[in-house]
Amino acid sequence: MPISKKQFQVSAFLASFFFISVIGIGMFKFDIARATGTLPVLSVINISADLCSMALGYVLFIISVIDRSHNEKNLNNYLLLLFTCFSSAFLDEVCWIVDGDLSQIYLNVVANTLYFMGAPVMAFLFWRYVVSYLGVDNPGIKRFNVILSCGLLIAVIVRLLNILFGYYFFIKPDGHYQRGDYYIFSNLYAYATMVLTLVLVYLARKRFKKYQIVILYMYAFFPLAIGILSVFTFGLSLSSPVIMLVLLLMYCILTVIQSRERSVSDNELQMANAIQEGMLPHIFPPYPERTEFDLYASMNPAKVVGGDFYDFYMPDADHLVVTIADVSGKGIPAALMMMVTKTLLKNRGLSDFDDCSKILTSVNNQLCENNELDMFITVWVAVLTLSTGELRYANAGHEYPAIKRKDGKFELIKERHSPPIGCMENINYKEKSIMLNPGDIIYVYTDGVTEANNRNHELFGEKRMLEALDLPCDGDMILLNKNIRDSINAFIDGSQQFDDITMLNLKYNGPCNSGKAENEMKQLKVKADVSELDQVLSFADTVLEEMDCPAKVQMQIDIAVEEIFVNIAHYAYPDGEGEAVISIDSDKEAKSVSILFEDQGTPYDPLQNEDPDITLSADDRPIGGLGIFMVKKSMDDVSYEYKDGKNRLTIKKNF
Repeated sequence: MPISKKQFQVSAFLASFFFISVIGIGMFKFDIARATGTLPVLSVINISADLCSMALGYVLFIISVIDRSHNEKNLNNYLLLLFTCFSSAFLDEVCWIVDGDLSQIYLNVVANTLYFMGAPVMAFLFWRYVVSYLGVDNPGIKRFNVILSCGLLIAVIVRLLNILFGYYFFIKPDGHYQRGDYYIFSNLYAYATMVLTLVLVYLARKRFKKYQIVILYMYAFFPLAIGILSVFTFGLSLSSPVIMLVLLLMYCILTVIQSRERSVSDNELQMANAIQEGMLPHIFPPYPERTEFDLYASMNPAKVVGGDFYDFYMPDADHLVVTIADVSGKGIPAALMMMVTKTLLKNRGLSDFDDCSKILTSVNNQLCENNELDMFITVWVAVLTLSTGELRYANAGHEYPAIKRKDGKFELIKERHSPPIGCMENINYKEKSIMLNPGDIIYVYTDGVTEANNRNHELFGEKRMLEALDLPCDGDMILLNKNIRDSINAFIDGSQQFDDITMLNLKYNGPCNSGKAENEMKQLKVKADVSELDQVLSFADTVLEEMDCPAKVQMQIDIAVEEIFVNIAHYAYPDGEGEAVISIDSDKEAKSVSILFEDQGTPYDPLQNEDPDITLSADDRPIGGLGIFMVKKSMDDVSYEYKDGKNRLTIKKNF
């Protein structure tokens, strides 16, 4: 089960404390034993090699934890290998220190027994490391895992029984270690497991690069060679230092090079992510001048790039087309298929918006022509007639949409789906329709919402989604979206997600009142931040262009809008973020426009200060006040009031 970042940090700290403590104890015991002058030269050499091996093991542990470039299973198996080798080196040191000491005879037996367990455990962990490195999990591998696990259990039990029967080793009455008659068979399990692992590497050689095969064979060869050599010699215990050196090579060559390759792959995924996000509309509200609907959409990409996308556009003044889709697969192929599909759907939707089934049928046939990767796409596409509230839609294997009638609760529209597009040519998709009344909301999403999972592998599901949709939002589409995302984040509790979470909310407000066409109020609410300036100017320019405002007057208004909004962004909320509301009251017949700026920040009347003396040079004139002075000079009227806890600054311009 995945662990959180905090749990990993605590585990790493405890493991680091263990490494340092054991190294300290080993050096302390060695120093005491050396001071008594009872250690033979051979023991000193072996103990020194063990201490160096332990120090190297701790260094490898630190850099592995800091790097964390393995996948989680791969890292765990590598660290377990490191821990076992480190422990074996410490036990070997203890064995050499107490050898021949009659007062430590029981410690000698225990230390040697545990040391003998190191070889089969490391062999099994090496098998697990290679399996996780390959990322294979087929039935054959699972069977071998069970067999090797049982074999490891038997090997451990046999070593424990050795304490009674001494067939591998025993401690002589004088306190010295002595090999048993069957010592040669003590590493039989370890050798068999290593050979089996090498066979797996050979069979999977096409999935490895040459340097990877060499390193893995080295890990198996050197311990095997030392084990065979130790059968015929006694005196030098080099298995732990040699294995630690090979672990160092494994890290330096396998992990570092693997990290570099993964970095290249990550760059490609980032590029795919950028492609995916760059293709999606990001400005909300997308049509601030249209009062018939409110719309908001979002996509939260997962770590692995998927192919989710949404889209919306107006093919004419009375229709809005909305689309949400999910491409099968991950990575760059999914991102490229997403681009192609989105383009085809929009091109067809701009011309065939009178029938959603025609859009899907045409795009499906186009995708099936050259779909060599056999990828498919689930799609929900709908066309809203703004003057009537009729919503026509077609569903190609996508998630059930949810609808909320005014003053009601969200419920799923469960209807029979058609197959996804890209599967098979000449599928006849069916169009259906419902009537939306003012205040009704449609919510569509991808399976990343319902299939978001927590640490217990539970799915977020449709029930939790509907409960989150019914949380208070006062008809605000942004808040509705936020309620869902907050509920998902609380449910998953930091668990990594492997699917994009994409949502689109559409609220129908009713047809536009034609009686107010010549004199109507339009409103935009944005975060009081200079990054929103382009959206504010775009909002103002859209209204002015509809009124056929002269270019010179429009430029004057743009300068005034920029000055006022930037001042709000910089000074209205000194202690945190806030919002600004821009309301435009336009009268096309009278050729006049009134723009109201509202914020709930620090009360401030910019008109209370005296106008700057523009006859003075810039060096002699006090800083500030010039911007609002230019606004006052270029506009026909500028007024300020503080009402209901809001700063309200209004500018008017006739043309």
